[in-house]
Amino acid sequence: MSTSGLRQRQAAATRRRVTRAARRVFTARGYSAATIAEVAAAAGVAVPTVYKLYRSKRGLLAAVIEGWRSEFVPAGFEAVPADPPAALAFWAKTTRRQWQHGLDIAALLTAAAVSEPEVAEELSARLKVRDAWVRRVAEIIEPNLAPGLTPAQAAALLSALALPELYRELVIVRGWTPDVYQAWLERTLTSQLLASKAPRHK
Repeated sequence: MSTSGLRQRQAAATRRRVTRAARRVFTARGYSAATIAEVAAAAGVAVPTVYKLYRSKRGLLAAVIEGWRSEFVPAGFEAVPADPPAALAFWAKTTRRQWQHGLDIAALLTAAAVSEPEVAEELSARLKVRDAWVRRVAEIIEPNLAPGLTPAQAAALLSALALPELYRELVIVRGWTPDVYQAWLERTLTSQLLASKAPRHK
């Protein structure tokens, strides 16, 4: 391996180590109380290294969020199936993976946004992206909506039934497995949003 290739691999490994440490520190201490110095210590790097990589605490938070999102968000809207039942199955699976791997981040952002304007701004931007995905799924299922249900109501249900609080209640508090949660969410979305004659995917 060339020297430049080795350096790139080492730099990528350092980035991963720092973002993983930041996630642990932010979750344990809260974003407001956490410091770059604590993150650096947890990652085993110098404080200037963290600043060189991410420039600020907000930049570090954004990297933590992107690392989490990469585990469940496809590259583009074309990943959503064109078939309405399959689109709902996609939404149920994506929601399950989102909260299975990021319930701590959801709680972190919600709590920090109350007192930290920069986190509130970050959260607002992320919610706009989420709303765009909701609208895409709603557009796909619109031709097969249940009688009396408007596209706006369908989008509201897609969003509300996928909230992290519901996942926490059913999986963390009530003891459902993530698989059971995903199957329930898919069934519920299908029964509530689609006309009974809508074809089901296999």
